[in-house]
Amino acid sequence: MIRNTFFVFVLFSLVSCVAPGTSFEELDQIQIDEAIAIIKNTKLDEPVERSRKESVILVENIIEKITPATDQWCEDNNISKARCSWKVNYLDDDMFNAFASGRNTITYTKGLMNGVASEEEVAFVIAHEVAHHLGNHIANAQRNILIGSLAGRILGSVVDGSDDLISQTTDLGARFGSLVFSRDQEKEADYFSLLILKDSGYDLLEARNIIIRMAQKSERNSRSTFFDTHPTGPERLARFNKTYSQFLKTNR
Repeated sequence: MIRNTFFVFVLFSLVSCVAPGTSFEELDQIQIDEAIAIIKNTKLDEPVERSRKESVILVENIIEKITPATDQWCEDNNISKARCSWKVNYLDDDMFNAFASGRNTITYTKGLMNGVASEEEVAFVIAHEVAHHLGNHIANAQRNILIGSLAGRILGSVVDGSDDLISQTTDLGARFGSLVFSRDQEKEADYFSLLILKDSGYDLLEARNIIIRMAQKSERNSRSTFFDTHPTGPERLARFNKTYSQFLKTNR
């Protein structure tokens, strides 16, 4: 047991040496409690059922609206135009989901489009996936898994050298590599998406409803644990509120 704990501690220390792109301050309990209260007490509009055609048109309109903001983002950050054009795919699946993949591809599901009420909610999801591409999160995730597996392999070789232990620490390191940064990437994607939506003229408080909606459906705790890949609903909402307040103060 002691040896296992030692392995976990050393692996975590090694993998954590690679810093994520954006750092975020810890949320205090007051901010979390305020978010929980909002989630508990907010009554949202009922979702709108949309046909495939209606869904595709809506997302195409969203892409058109946010493109000037993402183009400016790419110009400001010296990102090539090739990385700033988006291919969107409609997936006929009832799961409430959207994801970024490949080279600038964003996939959204029938379940997502029929599970929200407003364009702003959909826009937040699309901007979030766009932000994963802008932040180069897919490539970074693959790199982090590789770094973690290498760190685990080295640790196993140094401590014991047996094939079984090396295999175990390699697998554990790969898992740590994916976990250490996945939540930070989600935080970064949420933050980038708010910047994109604000610069595109969207109502951020209306867009916020998607976070409240997902949190109301979730049974996760108020705070994420180390082995969670995503922040909890209250954490996401608290960070949203904090960023929104900063926008108001700075008139960004």
